[in-house]
Amino acid sequence: MKRMITLLLCAALLLSLAGCAKAAGGSYKLEYITADGLRIPPGGFGLNISFELDSDGVGTASYGSTQLDITWVDKGGSVEITGPNGVLELTKDGENLILHADGTLLFFKPVEEDD
Repeated sequence: MKRMITLLLCAALLLSLAGCAKAAGGSYKLEYITADGLRIPPGGFGLNISFELDSDGVGTASYGSTQLDITWVDKGGSVEITGPNGVLELTKDGENLILHADGTLLFFKPVEEDD
């Protein structure tokens, strides 16, 4: 139950702070979550989160039918997201972005044009 609450809080934090990115921009979606050594598909929790990142540092974050305008900055090894409630940092792992939250990891994968 504690992990479920953590996952929901992560989703709320992502929406309140918004976005993520790479220098060239692009689209990302939540691919999977890890918690307590388990790999969890996001659909099982209704966590369908995606990002559209424009190359000018703005974009949108989507969670279900909710869509927010976002800003982002590529910091080299991480991406800094600034929203109305503060700053959030996602680390880069190759092309992927990872949000670290209280022992839970949310992995975001680039979406190919034909996906």
